[in-house]
Amino acid sequence: MMIKKSIKILLVIFIVFLLVAEFASPLLLKPYNDMSPITNTSTNGQYIIAANDNEYVEGTSNISFKHIELDSAYHTEGASVADINNDGLNDIVTGHYWYEAPSWTRHTIRAPLYDAVAIPKLSDHVKIFLENGTKKNIWSKAYPLAFFSFHDDVNKDGWIDVIAVDITSAGFYWFENPKTNDAAWTEHLIMNYTRNESPIFADVLGTGKPQVITGAAQTADASGKLYAVEFPPSGGYVIHTIEADNEGRSNGATLPSHGLGMGDIDGDGLQDIVFGSGEGFFDRQGNPAQRQSYDEGGWYQQQISDDGVRSWIWHVIEPMVSFSQIQVLDVNEDGKNDLISGMAHGRGLFWFEQDDNDKWIRHLIDDTYTQLHATEMADIDGDGRMDIITGKTPLAHMGLKDPDEFGTPYLYWYKIIKTVDGKPVFERHLIDDNVGVGRQISVVDINNDGLLDIASGTRYGVHIFLQERH
Repeated sequence: MMIKKSIKILLVIFIVFLLVAEFASPLLLKPYNDMSPITNTSTNGQYIIAANDNEYVEGTSNISFKHIELDSAYHTEGASVADINNDGLNDIVTGHYWYEAPSWTRHTIRAPLYDAVAIPKLSDHVKIFLENGTKKNIWSKAYPLAFFSFHDDVNKDGWIDVIAVDITSAGFYWFENPKTNDAAWTEHLIMNYTRNESPIFADVLGTGKPQVITGAAQTADASGKLYAVEFPPSGGYVIHTIEADNEGRSNGATLPSHGLGMGDIDGDGLQDIVFGSGEGFFDRQGNPAQRQSYDEGGWYQQQISDDGVRSWIWHVIEPMVSFSQIQVLDVNEDGKNDLISGMAHGRGLFWFEQDDNDKWIRHLIDDTYTQLHATEMADIDGDGRMDIITGKTPLAHMGLKDPDEFGTPYLYWYKIIKTVDGKPVFERHLIDDNVGVGRQISVVDINNDGLLDIASGTRYGVHIFLQERH
């Protein structure tokens, strides 16, 4: 009798579970993932953007991309491309591993490390399971430390070393190439407490070689500054501080927190630095949501005196929010560089038109998806004009905060077309809708066929997209 009763109870529990799995998911997640153009709100009710003023159109092209999965495991948010073993072929690097071309055999740089930056509630686990229980590697209670990967021959021994910028407030290292495939890589700490979610590898100092540009702090509680870390021809590295006397920020600032880019904004031939603020939303009227003063976004104007002394002047840009990497280019071909970036934890891809007197006009390119946590700029179609590559970062806040975190993980490239009236139009082309992007996109000719390809590390693993022409 007791056995029969237990079987009945188990059967009832199983039936209830099936009903919940079938019907509860859309009910629980409807307000969480609402993409309605009427509400346009995040989970905390803040307005994101005004809808229905997109500047993109769907495009057609003879370009497609062959998708190759190198790894299904979630252990990075970025990937770079370099010839690690000096065999003349480009390999893929993630900060924890490198993948040897052409078979993409995985080799360890360091054991994957994870940081539990948030502990989800039971209800969060229930929602995520109901929505994504069948998707492999979609959920983790922790971020992998290796977010960004760059490379250089740091010790000048003729072998490419790996530069890894870890998750916000973790660290910034270079790993010494052991010159054999499976030997241990020696770890060298460059800076601790890196505080930025979109560091860049670019030549802001005009040396002819890129530097890693990121925010960092000396201790966990110290105020943050912006730095350019140079890897000079003599070997090793040199840390340069980027700061201005006129910043006027309060104590405790940790800058920049979101969005970082480089380009000649004022047209003087020197490279300037631009970054976003720490707030992630626009209100219904298109204004940035209220934020702390020290989290303001803007740009550092670089100056070099006649005697060679470098200095910086700070300029506020309104409105700025928590963007991904900020691309600097002349969108409307009026002789002044503009800005393009996506909202890392909100909705939309934007461009900021540079007006006179340090004023900026915001334009919406595409608001049909959220969490554009990585952008890159490259000439995909070879027409001599830069294109924009971006996409959706699935679960950028681990499934707990951002709007539409479980939505389709798109990867797009946008061709910028200037119309007869001088207004730019952004022609959107789908690359893939299965894995999205992480925090970093690398656009390089991976297979040396003369066409630009794409490498990215995401919550769905490590992937490359090889360009093909038809």
